[in-house]
Amino acid sequence: MKRKNVMVCLLAVVLSVSGLLTACGESKNEEDVKESVDKKNDSGVTEMELFMSKPETAEVMQKIADKFCEENPSVKISVTSTTDGLTVMQTRVASNEMPDILNTFPAEDFYKTIFKEGYIEDISDQDFLNNVSKSSLEMSVCDDGNYYAVPMSDSTYGVYANMDVLEENGITETPKTWDEFIEDLEILKKNDVTGILMPDKDVGNVAQRFERTTGIINNDSDSEFKKIADGEMEAENSPTLQAWVKYNKELLEYANENHMGMDYDVAVASFSKGEAGFMLSGTWMLSTVKTNNPDANVKIFPFPNPTGGETRVPINIDTAFSISSTCKDKEMGLKFLEYMTRPEIAQMYCDVDGNVSLIDGVKYEIPEHQEMLNAVNEGNVFLTAVNFWPSGLREEIRPFCQQFLSDLDEKAFYESAKDAIVTIYSDSE
Repeated sequence: MKRKNVMVCLLAVVLSVSGLLTACGESKNEEDVKESVDKKNDSGVTEMELFMSKPETAEVMQKIADKFCEENPSVKISVTSTTDGLTVMQTRVASNEMPDILNTFPAEDFYKTIFKEGYIEDISDQDFLNNVSKSSLEMSVCDDGNYYAVPMSDSTYGVYANMDVLEENGITETPKTWDEFIEDLEILKKNDVTGILMPDKDVGNVAQRFERTTGIINNDSDSEFKKIADGEMEAENSPTLQAWVKYNKELLEYANENHMGMDYDVAVASFSKGEAGFMLSGTWMLSTVKTNNPDANVKIFPFPNPTGGETRVPINIDTAFSISSTCKDKEMGLKFLEYMTRPEIAQMYCDVDGNVSLIDGVKYEIPEHQEMLNAVNEGNVFLTAVNFWPSGLREEIRPFCQQFLSDLDEKAFYESAKDAIVTIYSDSE
C-alpha cells in the first residue's frame, strides 16, 4: 500500500468534518447533519449535504442553496464547511461518507484520483458545461479525458497592500520588484510600522505560502524535486529551496513579532484594520477583509520573484462543483450543478468569492484585483504547483516549513524537506 493511502486511513480514525453551516432552514450541529443526510424526512423531502472547502463562501452558498430549495421543494440541502478541505475529504473518502454535492479542485492530484476511482459522478455529457470558459474546462479535464466537475472560478495568489498604511508612510505605488518590496518594508520598519503579517501558527496557511511562492520562484519546481527524490540533487543545493529559505529570512525582519502565535483569521482582521502594510494571500481573502472592515483600502499585486527573475502569477481553479457517485438524488444533484452555471447565480457567488468567474455572462468588476486581472489577461500566469506535485507533498512538508519559520535552522529544514520529498515521490511511482 502506498504511504499516502496509509495516511488516508489514519486520518479516517482521528479527523471529522468541522465548521458546519446549514442551508435551507435551521442551523444544525454535526451529529444532526450526519443523521439527516442519510434519509428522507417525514414529509418525503430528500435531505442532501453540500460540502464546502471554502468557509469564506459558506454564507453565500447557504443563500444560493435556499433559493434552489425554494424552486425545488422536494429537496433540502445542508451546507457544511471546513477550513481543511483536503484532510477532511481524505477522511470522508476513506470512511465511505461522501457528501452528495461538494466543491472540488479538478486540477489537483487527489481529486483526479478520486474521480478515476469512481467516487465522483462523470458529468461529461452535461450541456451546462457549455456555460463555462473553454480554457478553464481544458484545465479541469481528468487524465481519463472525462469531466467530473464544473469549474466556477480561478484564483490568483500574491501580496495584499493596505494602501492607507502605505500612503501614510509616503509609499504611493505597489512594488514591482523584490528590491522595491524590501525598500517599502524598510520604510515601514523605520517608521515603527509592521511591514508584513505572517500568520505562522496556521500550518495550512504556511503550506499554501510554501507551495505558491516556490512556484513563483520556479514554475517547474516539480522537476527539481524529482531530482532530489532520485538522489540527483541534495536538498541544500536546490535553488528553489534556497530561495524560499532566503526570502523568508528577509521577510521575518519586517514581520509581526508574534508571527508564530498568529493564525490566519486574526491576521486578516489585523490587516483589515490597518495594523500592517502587507500580507500574502490570494484573491479570495478580499471578502474576509471587507467583512472585517468594509472601508478597507486594499489591493493585491503579484508577489515579486525574490530571485530577481520573471514574476508570473500562480492561478488555480479555486471553486468547482461535483456530485458524488453515492449522491442520494443524482438528478437533483445535476440540476444543482446546472443551477450554479446560471449567470445570475454565478454572479451571486462571484460577488462574494472575489475570484475571476469562469461562467459566461458574469461581470468581474473588482478594482482591488485589477493588477492580478491584468496578469491573467496578459497570460503572465502559471498553473500552481500543487497540480503537479504528487498528492500529499504540501501536507508532508508543511510542519518542517513551519518549524523553519520558528527556529530558522536551515540544516534541519533541508534534511526534513529531503525526507518529505523522497517519501512522497517514491510513493507516487
